[in-house]
Amino acid sequence: MNTYIKKLSYLFLSLTLILGACDANESLTVTSPEAEFVLKTPGISNIFLNFALPDNPAFTITWNDDINTGATYSVEMSLDAEFSAPVVLGSTENKNFSMTVAELNDVLSDANIKSYEETGVYLRLNTGSEVSNTILFQVSKFVVTPPTFTSPDNGFSVVITDTNPDDIALTLTWEDPEITANSTVDVTYNVEMDLAGNNFAAATLIGSSDTNTFEISHDNLNDLVIAAGGKADEATDFDFRLIAVAKTAGGDLNRTSELITLSLTAFKAAIPDNLYMVGAHNGWNNADATQQFYNDGNGVFSRVQTFSANDEFKMIPVSGDWGGDYGEDPNNPGKIVQEGENNIKVETAGTYLVIVDFNTLSFKLSNIDTLFMVGAHNGWNNADASQQFSTSGNGVFTRMQTFSEGDEFKMIPVSGDWSGDYGEDPNNPGKIIQEGENNIKVAAAGTFMVTVDFNDLSFSLVEVPVNLYLVGSPNGWDNASAPAFTKLEDGVFEITQTLTASDEFKFLPVQGSWDNDWGESGTYAGMLVRDNESNVKSPGDGTYKVTVDYTKGTVTVQ
Repeated sequence: MNTYIKKLSYLFLSLTLILGACDANESLTVTSPEAEFVLKTPGISNIFLNFALPDNPAFTITWNDDINTGATYSVEMSLDAEFSAPVVLGSTENKNFSMTVAELNDVLSDANIKSYEETGVYLRLNTGSEVSNTILFQVSKFVVTPPTFTSPDNGFSVVITDTNPDDIALTLTWEDPEITANSTVDVTYNVEMDLAGNNFAAATLIGSSDTNTFEISHDNLNDLVIAAGGKADEATDFDFRLIAVAKTAGGDLNRTSELITLSLTAFKAAIPDNLYMVGAHNGWNNADATQQFYNDGNGVFSRVQTFSANDEFKMIPVSGDWGGDYGEDPNNPGKIVQEGENNIKVETAGTYLVIVDFNTLSFKLSNIDTLFMVGAHNGWNNADASQQFSTSGNGVFTRMQTFSEGDEFKMIPVSGDWSGDYGEDPNNPGKIIQEGENNIKVAAAGTFMVTVDFNDLSFSLVEVPVNLYLVGSPNGWDNASAPAFTKLEDGVFEITQTLTASDEFKFLPVQGSWDNDWGESGTYAGMLVRDNESNVKSPGDGTYKVTVDYTKGTVTVQ
């Protein structure tokens, strides 16, 4: 009975479901989605155009199109939502479109968009018969056009005077149309100058400005003109240019202006009577008179100094007085200034020749731990280490060398390296320089003691005697009875002599003649010299071995 009732229940349930399904089918309506032509909204709507990545995509847009078949899509840009003046960026038959950073930046520049400002850029698609929806990007472009000078005119002349040195001598102005007060990036304008026609190969940074104006005083401009190669009381043409530096997220973007040429007449820069070095090497004692430079009388000062690594120093014109001190121009390495100067830093320990030239307001440090001779006598082999000079570290170098008539030579600080070579100053015989130097010429054949003194930038060649005799108080200064040295080898002589504490003596190449007598340097103890020599003094009572060594330029009493 129960089984029969369950079967009837299933039958009635099945009939109910079938009838319900028939009613639902009669009322169901099936519809298709509406066709669309839609430019998709990108995930990123802010675009910063990075000048350092010009070939990277600036943007990529995609779209759906159920309306147009086989269409060519023009991608249009506008600065307003109404597309009152659309610009075609390109065309494609695909459903996507990209532009590189450089391409989009060029389009925006052509549209006179200012740089480093967020600018609304609208994009849409146009098939000729259908127009898509519009999307919006906020774009910040980078600057392309360089600044241009507006004043003074090309060829303008300035006569710099010392009457009112702090007055403004020169004002430069320029325009930079792509940069406005609304720009989000800081722009600094560096003003550079160089001798006209030098293509800024030795550009001097004369200052910077974050506005469109730069001013410089007579005194400062005069120093820069002299340092850059201008001559006092002579009109000299200089080229000026701007380097505009934009500090962007992608790094520094530099733009260089066209140059203008100005005629500048400088006055003669003041040359101090004296100059002293003060720095870490002497405990910054500005009253240390031993730190005086050698003054050649023509505005060039030189000094030999031994430094430790990272020592710093500067120069003062009056010992004991910090007033008017000179240091390195922070904007122009190798140049000296008095205002806003940095200390001069020596990175590597060693003995250096320091030259300060007030004619060019410059300084130079040259390491002189070693010195080598190179010339005709060794086939101009600059890697010949046997040609090394001797030195005791006082800036004086000595070497004995045999030359043929007419031989020429020069000196190099590093064996095998021609850089920094020294020769004779063509304008000052007997003096050495590094730039514009001549070879040193030997007039007559012979063996010479060659001495190079970096303390006063001089050199000398003195013929080495074949024989040597001692004359002095031990033999009553009788040059005819002067005892002979023993010649140990070429240029090296030795004699044993009994002396008292008060004895003095010197040396003669020829017994009985005072000509070309030799003695000890009055400046450098133990150094052998022929001119302006002093007598050699006895170290005390006793018997001593006296050695005269022309290969090293020394005299010893032991």
